[in-house]
Amino acid sequence: MTRAILHCDLNSFYASVEIFLDPTLKGKAVAVCGSVEDRHGIVLAKSDAAKKMGVSTGEAVWQAKEKCPDLIVVPPHYDQYLKFSKLARKIYEDYTDMIEPFGIDECWLDVTGSTRLFGSPEHIGMEIKERMKKEVGLSISVGVSFNKIFAKLGSDMKKPDAMTVISKETFREQIWSLPASDMLVVGRATGNSFMTQAYSLSEMLHIANPKDLRAGWVLTVCCCGDMLMVLTIPP
Repeated sequence: MTRAILHCDLNSFYASVEIFLDPTLKGKAVAVCGSVEDRHGIVLAKSDAAKKMGVSTGEAVWQAKEKCPDLIVVPPHYDQYLKFSKLARKIYEDYTDMIEPFGIDECWLDVTGSTRLFGSPEHIGMEIKERMKKEVGLSISVGVSFNKIFAKLGSDMKKPDAMTVISKETFREQIWSLPASDMLVVGRATGNSFMTQAYSLSEMLHIANPKDLRAGWVLTVCCCGDMLMVLTIPP
């Protein structure tokens, strides 16, 4: 039986909660930031409007304000984020007990055994998405696939408030041309370890000759269940 996995990602979670709590912030460039006084003055999350102005998560507040002079900076309210995370989880629990959190704002849901009760994985994903807006007041992006890696990739492909399905029949056409760095298990260090040419997933999976990499480098791609491991071994 093909597994049915959803990955649910609460869009711009910290910033979305702040906007929900203070509706006057809606549509404005908002960034949730740590304390400058305590030397934690970095952007923890930003609204879509701030993102469009080039504000990036992890950058210093002063850098963000250079890009967006009208940026509204708000402090984090972790108690509220935990509250909303629990509200989202209650919705997930209506469809399955096989829930795996990935941080405070993301979860994988295995709904393989739920389809007889609630319909197709796509229907479940859409229903969760609509319920989240009505009952919690936040939007989510949902990825639907047959394993966790592709479900996570799907939720990242369209944001905000969207759903992407990556099936066994179509995954090659949908993801093989994407850069390897888009995959969950490929971090910045691994991505930077390749030669200056940027490999797509398809190219990586078909590289057979180490000469295609930097001299002496070896590339290994391992697929095991939900994990796609990409290893580069320097000389």
